[in-house]
Amino acid sequence: MTAPAPAPSRAPAAVAPRALGPFFLRKFLREPGEVASVWPSSRFLARAMLADVRLAPGDAVVELGPGTGSFTQAIAPLLAATERSGYLALDRDPEFIAVLRARFPELEFVQADAATLAAELAARPQLRPKVIVSGLPLVAMPKPVVEQLLAFAFELLPPGGTFRTFSYLHTVVNPASWWLRRRMREVFGDFRVRGPVLRNVPPALVFDARKAT
Repeated sequence: MTAPAPAPSRAPAAVAPRALGPFFLRKFLREPGEVASVWPSSRFLARAMLADVRLAPGDAVVELGPGTGSFTQAIAPLLAATERSGYLALDRDPEFIAVLRARFPELEFVQADAATLAAELAARPQLRPKVIVSGLPLVAMPKPVVEQLLAFAFELLPPGGTFRTFSYLHTVVNPASWWLRRRMREVFGDFRVRGPVLRNVPPALVFDARKAT
């Protein structure tokens, strides 16, 4: 999954919530190869991504590609309501990392590629991931990279653990979208599609996989 990280850039100290959309759009226009959408995910997609997620004491959530924190905002209350919960997020973009650290100072964000997840978790043996939330554009990523990520997620999660990602509705015509669905079903054993979530730009589908018990 290794890929070169974006060139360092001047990271903003903070972005007001109402300015997150324009900030995201500027990032997309400046770095379309690194940012997969023109606008942050909506609270409606975040709600669908976290639907039915339940954490037990000691469980952790891993977030890949959190962007400006749309899903993180839905994850944070779950963590706060769970004793000894843990959290780790990885994003390659230094500007996103700066925004996330300003918005959620109580959570840990690491500027790193998803390929380093195994090493990051090995350095934090206290974390026991129960849920992996991915904002990465898996449909657009090379299949070997996606295969490696799915295999590691399956190995990492306990029985009943959850791996969730999403795909934009217009990718339904893309063979890679159907390949991803098939591979998630084959790898995890329990797979469903949630949505569509129309109140998102663009509208999206949630891909929900659970490790068979």
